[in-house]
Amino acid sequence: MMAVYGGCLEHPEVVCVKSREELLSHVGRSFLVVVGDEALARELGAAFFTEEEWREFVKFFQEAVERSRA
Repeated sequence: MMAVYGGCLEHPEVVCVKSREELLSHVGRSFLVVVGDEALARELGAAFFTEEEWREFVKFFQEAVERSRA
């Protein structure tokens, strides 16, 4: 499971959270991703993406999912 704050990705294994508190509720249960807030990512030991990096990752992820379905 992956919890994402600051961005979103439509996938059954991804939870898109809208607050820091909601993200904290996933500590120890999910892979944490923070988009756009490097200080928060450092504080939580989460993966950090800039908004541009996140858009590139989402595109890559969606293409990989499509290829796996073919």
